[in-house]
Amino acid sequence: MNWFKPFEDDLAAAFSACEARLGELPAPLNEIGLSYLKKFDVFEQDSSKNYICYLLPFWMKELTALPGDVYRRLSTANIIGMLYYFIQDDIMDSPHDSQSPIDPKHHLALANLLYYEFLTSYQPYFPAESSFWSYLKTYTREWSEGVMHETGDDYFKDNPILVAKKAAPVKLGSTATLLLSDQADLIPRTNDAMNHVLLTLQMMDDWTDWKQDLADGSYNCLLSLIKSEQGMPSDAPLTLSEVQEALYIHNILKPYAEIAAATHAHLLTIEIDAPHLMSFHQTIVDELHVEAENIENSKKTLSFGGLNYYLSILNKK
Repeated sequence: MNWFKPFEDDLAAAFSACEARLGELPAPLNEIGLSYLKKFDVFEQDSSKNYICYLLPFWMKELTALPGDVYRRLSTANIIGMLYYFIQDDIMDSPHDSQSPIDPKHHLALANLLYYEFLTSYQPYFPAESSFWSYLKTYTREWSEGVMHETGDDYFKDNPILVAKKAAPVKLGSTATLLLSDQADLIPRTNDAMNHVLLTLQMMDDWTDWKQDLADGSYNCLLSLIKSEQGMPSDAPLTLSEVQEALYIHNILKPYAEIAAATHAHLLTIEIDAPHLMSFHQTIVDELHVEAENIENSKKTLSFGGLNYYLSILNKK
């Protein structure tokens, strides 16, 4: 993982800074915050690895050439911002009953403190008149639109790039470095690349989480593709058996992976010097292809085994 290994020490410093800042929050919010951080800490075993949230500022080094501590502080801001948005997701997705592990009072209070830490992380670099704050407003608006409309509008079927809206605040990691290196003219091009990377990243997450999303009724790109291929309305419910048939008999993951590959082909046409970002995206595409190949190979093995079993029965007669 050449997009990760060179930045391990810097990333460790960013997570340590986050831990220190969360530890200073009032109890019990500090413990809740540290618990969230541990769930996403890249150095913790079995944690969720949201690499792009942590690493995007470092991946901009070739393009921006800023002092090393700037990338670490922007990474710290990104991590805190990520925690804020994940808490928002958890509050929105949790059932509103006594069985929910989410305490709205504590989690909303923590989210507000995290958002404050998130904003103040950028203030030393961007004065009030900086265009950075306009970009923050734009990305926050995109996030809210993505949360509200992805299901009703069926983004993945009708306009897949809009899937990236839900992760729009991640783009602050690249936007900030470009503004600090006086390269604002590269932001539209970089955002184009980022939107395509975030689309594929969501596709990978949805492949991983399809069972949970099916059970919860949450929007999922893979499930959207299955409905589209079967000519089903976007709001029609899928059964577990229908999804399993699409996956393990028709191997819907193969065309799904081909969509990701086409996205990578588009990325290669964007003139941006961010080799680690491109390598990261290629890794995701490769993983989807491997999963599709594994399904295809399993089908062949089962088919071959079934034929042998049938022939063995005939030979005994």
